[in-house]
Amino acid sequence: MQHASGREAYLVVLKHLVVAEDLAQIVAEFEPGAEVLRARDTTSALQAMRDIEAMRLAFLIDDRQAEGWTELVDGIVARGGRVVLIPRSEGIKAAPFADCLILERPFTTEMVQATLDAALRRHIV
Repeated sequence: MQHASGREAYLVVLKHLVVAEDLAQIVAEFEPGAEVLRARDTTSALQAMRDIEAMRLAFLIDDRQAEGWTELVDGIVARGGRVVLIPRSEGIKAAPFADCLILERPFTTEMVQATLDAALRRHIV
């Protein structure tokens, strides 16, 4: 589903509800009216994406061993979205792939906003 305004959807996939809600709020402040979907794991994210036609950006915990991970990433990219990887825990480095961005932990509002700005600049170009 695209947002009623025609904007592309965002996706936040994190087990920690408070952190996921913080990210969703930052996205909503960055792009008022944005459709921000939340999922706790890969399986629920795949289910949430079934009705999504266009994506802008997805924040994913780096869980490449999870069942459906490749399908999730492929689905995001197929819908025009970009992936922002979040390391599983502080101090662990996420290895980038393809055209993804990395959001290091612990992150601040400013770091998320800078990531959004960088991702969307690349998305437009």
